[in-house]
Amino acid sequence: MTRSFIAHSALGERLKFRSMTGQERISTLFESRVRLVSELPGIGARQMLGEDMTIEVNLATELGGAGQRFISGQVTRFARVGKDDGDMHVYEAQLRPWLWYATRRSDFKIFQFKSVPDIVQEVLAPYGFGIDARLSGSYRSWDYCVQYGETDFDFVSRLMESEGIYYFFAHARGSHQLVLCDGPGSHAPLPAGPVKVPYHAGVLAAQILEQDFIDSWHHAEDIASGHFATDDYDFKKPHAEIDTLRRQPAGHSRDNYEIYDWPGGYTELGDGENYARLRLEQQTGRRESIEAEGNLRHIAPGYLFDLARHPNAEDNRRYLIEAASHDFQENALRVAAAGAAYGESTSSTSYRQAFAVVPDSAPYRVPRLTPRPRTTGPQTAVVVGPAGEEIHTDEYGRIKVQFHWDRYGQRDENASCWIRVSQTWAGGGYGTMQIPRIGQEVIVDFLNGDPDHPIVTGCVYNAAQMPAWELPRHKTQSGIQTHWSKGGGGKHMLRFEDKRGSEHIELSTDHGATHLHMGYLMNQGSEVQRSYGFELRTNEWGSIRADKGLLLTTYTQDFTQRVSRDNPDGHEHMGAALAQSGALMQSAGQAIAATKALVGAMAKGKGQQLMGLAQGVQSLAGAAQAVSALTGDDASDEAGVSGDADPAMADAQRMLDLSRRIDKPVVSIVSPEGQTMISPKPIVVSSGQSVSMRSQSAMTLTTGAQLTQLVAGGMLTQIVKGGQVNVVSGGDIVSHASEGAINLVAKTDASVTSTESNANLVGRKSVLVQAVDQDVFVMGKTSISLICGKSSIVLLEDGTIRISGVKGLVNFTEDLDQRGGKIFLNCEAPVGAAPPESEEETVSAPAVPGAAAPAAPPPGTRVAKPAFAPAVAEEPPATAATLAVPSSPNMSPAQVNLGELNGDFTHRWNKSFPNGVPTEQANTLVANRQGELSLANPVSGTSAHAAPDLDVSRNQEVLGVFHSHPQIANNTVYTGVSLSGGDAGYLINTQQNVIVAQSGADQFMYMRTAQTPANINSDLLNKAQNARINELVNQPSASPMSYPTATRIAARETAEKLNLAYYQGNGGVLNRVWP
Repeated sequence: MTRSFIAHSALGERLKFRSMTGQERISTLFESRVRLVSELPGIGARQMLGEDMTIEVNLATELGGAGQRFISGQVTRFARVGKDDGDMHVYEAQLRPWLWYATRRSDFKIFQFKSVPDIVQEVLAPYGFGIDARLSGSYRSWDYCVQYGETDFDFVSRLMESEGIYYFFAHARGSHQLVLCDGPGSHAPLPAGPVKVPYHAGVLAAQILEQDFIDSWHHAEDIASGHFATDDYDFKKPHAEIDTLRRQPAGHSRDNYEIYDWPGGYTELGDGENYARLRLEQQTGRRESIEAEGNLRHIAPGYLFDLARHPNAEDNRRYLIEAASHDFQENALRVAAAGAAYGESTSSTSYRQAFAVVPDSAPYRVPRLTPRPRTTGPQTAVVVGPAGEEIHTDEYGRIKVQFHWDRYGQRDENASCWIRVSQTWAGGGYGTMQIPRIGQEVIVDFLNGDPDHPIVTGCVYNAAQMPAWELPRHKTQSGIQTHWSKGGGGKHMLRFEDKRGSEHIELSTDHGATHLHMGYLMNQGSEVQRSYGFELRTNEWGSIRADKGLLLTTYTQDFTQRVSRDNPDGHEHMGAALAQSGALMQSAGQAIAATKALVGAMAKGKGQQLMGLAQGVQSLAGAAQAVSALTGDDASDEAGVSGDADPAMADAQRMLDLSRRIDKPVVSIVSPEGQTMISPKPIVVSSGQSVSMRSQSAMTLTTGAQLTQLVAGGMLTQIVKGGQVNVVSGGDIVSHASEGAINLVAKTDASVTSTESNANLVGRKSVLVQAVDQDVFVMGKTSISLICGKSSIVLLEDGTIRISGVKGLVNFTEDLDQRGGKIFLNCEAPVGAAPPESEEETVSAPAVPGAAAPAAPPPGTRVAKPAFAPAVAEEPPATAATLAVPSSPNMSPAQVNLGELNGDFTHRWNKSFPNGVPTEQANTLVANRQGELSLANPVSGTSAHAAPDLDVSRNQEVLGVFHSHPQIANNTVYTGVSLSGGDAGYLINTQQNVIVAQSGADQFMYMRTAQTPANINSDLLNKAQNARINELVNQPSASPMSYPTATRIAARETAEKLNLAYYQGNGGVLNRVWP
């Protein structure tokens, strides 16, 4: 007889089917209990556990039909039950799907940037069983998803329920497969047995024995929530509206209730709409439910069948089988013993199925039944990041961590998602920011207790990350200390010390050892007290800027009565100083007025006195002209000096007004005990307007070197009492009025004395010596000389008086008394008398600084000279003194007249073309002891060929070199070319005074100064200057520059670089071009 149920196991036919009860449901682990019999008494559980067992259901009936249905499962429990009445050993096996193994394993694991189907495949792949993913939907990638202590089964079930994925098992002999579904397209009709199943009830059902049919059909409808709303929050789009609402057409008037779910678990509106649709389908999919029973054997969840012959025609349609329960009974031994046709032993075989179906016209979803894990509180983790980094963050200040429970993380930037860090204050562009660094231990909490949404709430110290300062030794200290990144090497710190007696605040950085200490000041390291107050110091640069004003004061301020910028003490002291200055200023004004009047009266009296002298000598030729020249045309009743005693007082008064309260961008420094400004290097005080320095007591100005006073608009020194002493211990005193007069006025005696040398009084036009009320005394030890043109009077210490002149006139209005031992008038001297001086004898006048030298006679002539040579007002030719090295280019002569040398220069240049071939001529420029210039050593070649040691005597001084420039490099231009870089280098390296070049009618000269360098590379300098000339000549231009012009520009530029004075000219007159 054919058996309806056969058990296929690892023991084959040694185990025979007796009965099976079980349940199957979509998205549920099925479970079946199978009773087995065997003649073997000792079948052990270990032989069966973990092995596959398949129950084969024969679908053939007496009326036809064929095929088999298989129910396969893993033996997860095996037991020996005892013996039956036939003395057979009875065993019981519990069958479950392989997915049941996922309930035996739990884990903590992080998944990033994966979709739910990907995560499911990854979690279940290690179990080694097949998965058939019949998914048609698209699934978003989850940035961060955590399996938080869940079993693998609960984890994947939760994710699939969230995404609307469900599953069933497809059975075959020896195996079963997990099938993932998300819609009607995932299902197929029953693979074995009839797809169309009839409904028979009542008497008809009792009469049909050998046919699969349904005899119980219960159709029910429920009230379900037809609305679903959800929302969430995305910190990256804090103002975005991502709430969504879905409605299902009402099946009943009471279906309009709404379920609101928050948080929705999404940040994109499209994802929210998809989840709302899924949740609504999960709710409304349960409105209609059908439970049925029958003597069926092929019903299996996850498949489709058609109902037929139901009296309610609307029920005759296609359904999805959601669940099924089995009750199969068969005594295999009795069936075999009967040996009769099928059905003759009905008492040995029975089967019955109860099942639940849903119409396939509505989307099928399983409800969310698997709970989401919730954290029980904060936990700690370690900050991680890429290798070699110390800080790893993004634009939101988020970090990544390695949780202590994470066995799979590599302690790198992939260990977690980006996690936001709680700050004490956070706002739009303001707040606090401390980013935890790699290696720090942080406290992590979870928003809504969701492991998928961690947030860092703080940091904690551990043995590897100790506090910034030693505890409990410094338990009274609090603050912040950072660490330089990368590599460390320094820190920034804000520290508060609250220890009684040592209270202080420190704000510091190790960069430049920059510190601000306030309160109790201590030595760094030793912590020994050194002062109180505040100290700001740095090894780098420092600046204080206050756009609206700055007050620095050491006065005590009562801030209960005044604001911080009040400056009453500074205003009071500055007012007192200005008041004293005002009194002195009034006195000085009176003194200035009196002095101006006195000087003017003196000038006017000088003119009247001279006019009186003229009237006394009316018979003297040219007396009127002499008087006019002496008095001048610009004589004034007042001295040409400023009448304002203190022009800076107005600015000082304005600053006084501003100093009361610092309301303007001014700086006020006030101290009751004084101020010092000390530096071993320069100090610069500069004002765009006036500078007032006022002292109510003494003032001392001391300098170890030169003191320079530069005044553009007048200078006033007024001393009320005590007198004035100017002592110059070394060097000269020079007082020079470039345009005006110098007036020295004294109430009593006025003395000008030279203790060891000459005293000179020189006037360009006239010199007046006048005693208004008494006498004029002129005394000399050896002689007194009065010289005017060709006339002179000389008084000698032996009593001799010599009066010389071309013509003579003696005219007195009163008596003339002429006495002498002998008087010679217009006659020869008597025998023994001193002969008259020779006509060719020269009497030299005493040297007068600033006076012109006599004109030199032509070479080779001898001309009779007067006893006293007249002064010549013409510009003197250059001498050795003229060509001396000045202290700077600006101090060099504005014009140099080379005088008689001009003819020599031109003559030498004309000789620079022997046989028509141009060549240079070089000569040494020398001066004799009288300072007269001449040339020596004429040789051929450049300036470097001049040899000062050939024809230069010991009575001559070498001043420099003269040489001709007959050509330039391209052999095309023969005149007008200037000095070369080689010429400048030769002048510098030989330490001579000047170098002169003649080029046709043009002459050029460099003059060395004290600021010129001591030596230089002549060759490099010459190459650089030639390159500059070529650059100027070849530069693009509508009118190209000539070589002579280019050489002059290049020569001037060389002079600027080397602090040489540079001259150009002709005819022996050279004018300074630079500076």
